[in-house]
Amino acid sequence: MRIFLIALAALIVVAGAGLTLLPMSMAADVASQRLPDFKFKEASGSVWDGELKQVAYGKQFIGDLKVKTDLMSLVTGKAAGVLALTRDGFSGQANLIYGLTNGTLELKEMKLDGNTAMVPGMPAAIAKVDGKFSLQVKDLQFVEGACEAANGEVWTDALTKVKVKAWVGPELRGPVTCEGGKLQVQAKGKAATGEDVLAVLSIGQHLDMELTATVANATPGAVEALRDVGFVRDGDRLVLHHAMGGS
Repeated sequence: MRIFLIALAALIVVAGAGLTLLPMSMAADVASQRLPDFKFKEASGSVWDGELKQVAYGKQFIGDLKVKTDLMSLVTGKAAGVLALTRDGFSGQANLIYGLTNGTLELKEMKLDGNTAMVPGMPAAIAKVDGKFSLQVKDLQFVEGACEAANGEVWTDALTKVKVKAWVGPELRGPVTCEGGKLQVQAKGKAATGEDVLAVLSIGQHLDMELTATVANATPGAVEALRDVGFVRDGDRLVLHHAMGGS
């Protein structure tokens, strides 16, 4: 669920570098001057093979980033390489391609796995359980920072771990797409007691994240449990709106 963080970090590193042998510290300093939201604690190596420690963007703490650039890609007018992310409860990797002339950023074969408890801003009732998530994206494209196209899938078992007042939620699974320039992660599932659950996470250019979850066909037991989680009645559905951000 944190793919956009990796995309933005890749854009910052590649766009700020210009030359693959440029020291990572210099490239990161240039990036932080151009993008005030971008912060890091320590940089080592070069843009060819380097690392940034304790990276943050806007309200979001990202983690440690390792970058390895494909030097030959510069011949084609693009910067390409591999970006890896590590932080407590997360690990991920993606191939990235950045157009030096058109500013288009692509991520391919993106994989991210982690613990839902470590997602910043996750609702408390979900954060305190031992839920997992995985994200796999074949292709993701940004044009001038806006999400243009995406093809991927997300999965989580977080609701199966909640077990509030005997109600157990379903596993959720669904597509990763772009909507109005924002990255949108959707996941849905049906509980054993019949409830239909849909969770939509919308992620903006400044890493502002908004989670909207809806539950239809809720049984009395589910209604009682979901109200404890933070859902409210909206017509014939239960709805949860939750802004997510910060570390």
